[in-house]
Amino acid sequence: MLAQPGPVGGGALGSPHGGSAVVTVAGRRGVPTPILILVGILVVAVVAWWFLVRSDAPPAPDLAKAAETAAAAQVSATTMQATTTAVPATTGAPVADPSGRWAVDPDIGSFQDFTSTWVGYRIDEELGKGIGATTAVGRTPLVTGTVEVSNGVAVSAEVTADLRGLQSDRIYRDGKVFEVLHVDRHPEAVFVLAAPVPLTAGATEMSATVPGVLTVNGVSVAVEAALEVTLVGDILTVVGTLPVVLADHNVVAPSASIVISVADRGVVEFQLFLIRAVGGTG
Repeated sequence: MLAQPGPVGGGALGSPHGGSAVVTVAGRRGVPTPILILVGILVVAVVAWWFLVRSDAPPAPDLAKAAETAAAAQVSATTMQATTTAVPATTGAPVADPSGRWAVDPDIGSFQDFTSTWVGYRIDEELGKGIGATTAVGRTPLVTGTVEVSNGVAVSAEVTADLRGLQSDRIYRDGKVFEVLHVDRHPEAVFVLAAPVPLTAGATEMSATVPGVLTVNGVSVAVEAALEVTLVGDILTVVGTLPVVLADHNVVAPSASIVISVADRGVVEFQLFLIRAVGGTG
């Protein structure tokens, strides 16, 4: 006959009165609830900042940095030419006469660090729940365009950006932007020069305010673009901005659960690298 187990003793694993067993760990005590709550709040705050407030928005276009990219492309091109054809490489000196037709070259620089050709937007967002504000920046590298120069005058220019390529640092924002811009029906934004612009004679760098027509969401509006232009060897480098009012293009500012408002106006930014089109003269 098997012996019946006796009551558990009053050690660390049992109670001498037959009650529920309580496990304790010598030398360790539970963390006070207020501290756990504080830690939880801090974790939530950090996560919210990281995913919602923290911005990886790139800086505005800068002519000096764009010129560096153009210069580097010149060096790379002349080095390749000297290596593959044994023809004396050009010095990269500015072209004396920019007359001719120029076309956007999408292969100069890299879109990964925004050293390439791109067109984009910059607009302020107000976040909900007391989180604060941030600046939204989105850009597309899908850009084509031409500029025609004759006798020291930019006589025509047209630049087209495919908005389906727009990318920002927030995927959820990109979806909203596609929706309000109706990129399914109007996938392109187009800027057309409205009047000839005289160029500074003999200069390889200049600034100008140029009139144009901007078409977004199928609606065309007269605008003025502030441009900075420099000629680096055989590369025409252009950076600039132009103001945009959303309502002018029948665009309703996007919203989301965390974004309570978006400014009703913003800025279109661009960085363009152009080379002589086939048949262009200089």
